[in-house]
Amino acid sequence: APAAAEPAPAAATAPAPAEAAATPPALKDPVVWTVQKGSTLTFAATWSADTIQGQFTAWTADILFSPDALDRSKLTVAIDMTSAKTGDDQRDASLPSDDFFAAAAHPKAIFTATKFRKTGEGRFVADGTLDLRGVKKPLSLPFSLKIDGDMATARGVTTLDRTAFGVGQGEWASTDQIGGKVKVSFALTAKRK
Repeated sequence: APAAAEPAPAAATAPAPAEAAATPPALKDPVVWTVQKGSTLTFAATWSADTIQGQFTAWTADILFSPDALDRSKLTVAIDMTSAKTGDDQRDASLPSDDFFAAAAHPKAIFTATKFRKTGEGRFVADGTLDLRGVKKPLSLPFSLKIDGDMATARGVTTLDRTAFGVGQGEWASTDQIGGKVKVSFALTAKRK
């Protein structure tokens, strides 16, 4: 029995350093990440021939993620729909109204992702559901990710059809003045908890 026990530890010791160097042990399980100040969530839409840029100034993200445990990673983003700012006071006042976000009835938009795919080195897609204005639709969010020690930076962009969520009622339902496609982008820095 002692002879059989000795080769097993010796065999297990040889590959362990290479494996540890390739994958930091802390990332083998999903990690909780805390979004840092300075992270942004922006949107862009067309109004006639102009592009309107805006951002949501109040949002949170609950992130449980590891590139080595995609099957157990999760993401929930909650956006305060009264926090949309475009730099135009009149437009900013109208966005939370029933014509657009209906923020009184639906104060938050929620994106929940429970499926992640790796599409390349440092590139992923979060597949989930966006609940906006009380309408739930599937949404895929491609993003790039760089992890450096306890800090991670991620950037992503996707395009939504605002009409599918009922954003734009009455005269604003048409895509003649306001385009149907809205580009949503994020740039965030997060710290490992």
